[in-house]
Amino acid sequence: MAFEKPRIRIRSAHGFVLILVTVLSGCSTTRPDQTPDYLMRQRAQYAQTFLDETNERYTALLRRIKRDLDDYKAGRRPDPPCIDYLVVSGGGDYGAFGAGVLKGWRSVPASDPLARPRFDVVTGVSTGALIAPFAYLDDPAEDARIVDLYRNPGPDWIKTRWPISLLPSNLSLATVPGLEREVKKQVTPELVARIADPANATRLLFVNTTNLDDGSPRVFYLVPEAHRAAQTGDVSRFQDILLASSGIPGAFPYREIDGAMYVDGFVTANITFGARVPEESRLPGLWQRLYPGVPMPKLRYWVVFNNQLHAAPIVVPARWLDIMERSIEVSARAGSLTSMRQLFLLAEVARRRRNADVEVRFIAIPDEWRPPKPGAFIKETMNDLADLGEKIGADTRNWITEPPAQ
Repeated sequence: MAFEKPRIRIRSAHGFVLILVTVLSGCSTTRPDQTPDYLMRQRAQYAQTFLDETNERYTALLRRIKRDLDDYKAGRRPDPPCIDYLVVSGGGDYGAFGAGVLKGWRSVPASDPLARPRFDVVTGVSTGALIAPFAYLDDPAEDARIVDLYRNPGPDWIKTRWPISLLPSNLSLATVPGLEREVKKQVTPELVARIADPANATRLLFVNTTNLDDGSPRVFYLVPEAHRAAQTGDVSRFQDILLASSGIPGAFPYREIDGAMYVDGFVTANITFGARVPEESRLPGLWQRLYPGVPMPKLRYWVVFNNQLHAAPIVVPARWLDIMERSIEVSARAGSLTSMRQLFLLAEVARRRRNADVEVRFIAIPDEWRPPKPGAFIKETMNDLADLGEKIGADTRNWITEPPAQ
C-alpha cells in the first residue's frame, strides 16, 4: 500500500501532526549544547525580567490614564478615559476572520458605546501576532492591508518537503517561503518606525512565543523591539519574532532568537492577557497601589477568537494519525476555552477585590460555520471568513459577554 502524503492542517499549533518527529527517531541538526542548570537559570531570569518589564509598562500606561482622568475632572477632556485591551488569538488561516472583524468593527459609528476604540494594549498569538501590529496602528489603511493579505494566500505560502518530508533530520515538515516573503513585504521599516513613534510610548504591543529550549512562554514587547529596529535600520529580528509566534512546531521552521529555539506561542497560550502577572500587579491591583482611594477608569477586554469555540463533530477514521490529529485539535480547543474562562474569572476577582469596573467581551467564528472547501490556506475559505468577520464585526450586538460553555 502506498504511503499517504502527510497533511498539514493549520489551525495553530494543533496542526502539528508532526508529532511524527517523536515517532521517527534519527539524526537532527546540531545546535549548541546547554546544561539543564543553565537553561533553568535562563528561565528563572526571564520570568523575573518579564514581571519587571510588565510592571514598568503597566505603570507608564496607568500614569497616562491618570493624567487623562485628571484632565476629564478639570473639564479639559470631554469624556472619561477607558482602558481598552485587545486580545487576538491564534488560528492559522482562520486569522482571516479576525482581520475581517477588525475592519468591520471600524464601520460602527463613534456614537455607539461599543465602537472600535484606540487600544491601549494589543496582544497577539500565532496568526494573531501577524494581525496585532496592524491593529495597533489604528489606521483604516492598515485594516484593509491585513485583510487583503489574508484574502490572497499565495500558492507557496506553505510548501511540504514531500517526498522527503518525514526524514527526521529535516528542520520541519514544510517550508514557508511565501509566508516569509509576505511578512517581510508587509512588516516594513516604515511600519516598524510608526510603531516606535514616541506618541505610542505608553501603549503596549506584545506577542507570545514559546521557548522550546527552556520550556517556557516568552512574551516579546514589540514597541521596544521597534525602537531597536529603528535605531539599527534592521527589522529582521522584529519579523522573526512574528514568524516565531506563528511557527507551528514541527510543521513550520523554528526561529532562533538570542540563541534559543522559538516556535508558535499557541503551545503555551493561545490568548495572552497578563494572566502570569501576580494579582496585585495586574492593572486593577497596580492602579490601587499607585492611586489609593481613586477609582480606576473602566477596563475593557476585547477578545477576537480566530476559530470556533468547539471543534466540529466528525466521525474519526480508525487510524493512528487521524486519532492523534483529532485529539490534539480537541485538546487545544479545550485549553483555549479554559483560558477565556480564566479571563472572565480574573475580571470577577478584580471587581470583587479591587472594586474595579472590568468588562470582558469576545467574538468567535460561529460553531455552525463550515469551510466552503477543504484544506488549509484555501483562498475561497479565507475570503468567506474575511466576509463573515467584516459582517460580524460591524454589528456590536455580536460581542459575547458571558464565559464560553464547555
